[in-house]
Amino acid sequence: MNACRCHWPLIVIVAAYLVLGSLFALRTPVWQNPDEPAHYNYTRQIVRSGTLPIIEPEDWVAGLVPIGPDVRDVPVERMTYEDHQPPLFYCLSVPVFAITDGSLVALRLFALLIGAFVVAFAYFTVATIFPAHRYLAAFAATFIALLPQHLAIMSSYNNDALSEALLALAVLLSVRMIMKRDAFAAGRLAILAVVVGLCFITKAQAYLALPVALLGGFLAARRADAPDNAFPSLLRVVLVVLGLSALIGLPWWVRSVRLYGGADFLGLQRHNAVVVGQPTTAEWLAAYGLGGVLWRLWQTTFQSFWGQFGWMSIPLDRRIYLALLVFTLISAVLFLTWWAHGRAARRRLSRQMHARADSALYSPYLLLTTQQAHALTLLAGGALFTVLAYAWYNLQFVQHQGRYLYPALIPIATALALGWSFLFSRREAIGRWLWLALLIGLAAFDAYLLFRVILPGMGA
Repeated sequence: MNACRCHWPLIVIVAAYLVLGSLFALRTPVWQNPDEPAHYNYTRQIVRSGTLPIIEPEDWVAGLVPIGPDVRDVPVERMTYEDHQPPLFYCLSVPVFAITDGSLVALRLFALLIGAFVVAFAYFTVATIFPAHRYLAAFAATFIALLPQHLAIMSSYNNDALSEALLALAVLLSVRMIMKRDAFAAGRLAILAVVVGLCFITKAQAYLALPVALLGGFLAARRADAPDNAFPSLLRVVLVVLGLSALIGLPWWVRSVRLYGGADFLGLQRHNAVVVGQPTTAEWLAAYGLGGVLWRLWQTTFQSFWGQFGWMSIPLDRRIYLALLVFTLISAVLFLTWWAHGRAARRRLSRQMHARADSALYSPYLLLTTQQAHALTLLAGGALFTVLAYAWYNLQFVQHQGRYLYPALIPIATALALGWSFLFSRREAIGRWLWLALLIGLAAFDAYLLFRVILPGMGA
């Protein structure tokens, strides 16, 4: 009961997420989410054959993808180009598929439910860093839960929900490793290793959990109260996390190498060879030049991060994007102001930086403990890993989709929470309710987009 009272905002946030997400899942026409037919067919093949599928050249049919909102009677059973994906999400979906006779709505709701863990893990990550300021956690969780495009993706059928949930759990465990005194307890490290291993058999994007966990171990090993144990502690993290997680991923990697040859342990090389006709970055560079490609990368990424629905075929009104751009820029300025204020405060109050390592932070707008600074460094590292992975993916194929930045949602949402709360740092009574204002605003925005933009745009 005490935990419920302390964390009641999370209950409200998850309830809003489930209600609005269910509306998206129920009302969005069939197959009008990116790659949804291919993910659906993966599960259907498991149910029908009892074996995992293998990606083959005929799995991609040029001209079928993307499915426009005005396209009807598409032979979706021919879309099986996601057959290279790791199997965990689809295997978990098999009972739902079997019980509901392959109901797409039921499968969407199943994915939506998994996505609720993303929201919860994000909340507890920020609450772990700032235990005396849980309204920061509520603000961050609200943004992640009700970000329009993210809500649409979580309410569609694909493996993103489980991938993000496991990655968010890895971030949470890594943050706790930094913040807690018993960071290197065998049980904690084993759980983190298992989570990283499950990421290996969920989605390639979730492999970001490994560098996050190792960075968390490095930062935890630098604890001010145990400098002499830094290297042995870090070595223990590396051995346990790499060893146990690799044992979980190894059978999948061996299977992929045996099927696809070479060092293609993820099946990505075979996938790239199959999806002939997908636009490449080299082709766009020849057609538009570097400046043109970079502009399209920025514009499409920004728009689809906030909301570009269907198969990227339903953008928002330009005025809405302009308002979102203004909000984004203001948020960035506020966060940078918070960061600069903190640096100035540390210089002025350097004598107060020698507080005990486990001391509670008086205010996140003045001084951070060493552990809090390290935890925020971990989040920044996770964001950097995500951006680098996004850039690497776009070096070969044109994939200017903001959803590929969603593994960095926890760092992004934390930055938003710190920036906007800093604006009201002298009026904390207002700042602690910002999350509720954000929830009401985003919920209304989501409902407007669903009923006035998305469904009309899809002819539903």
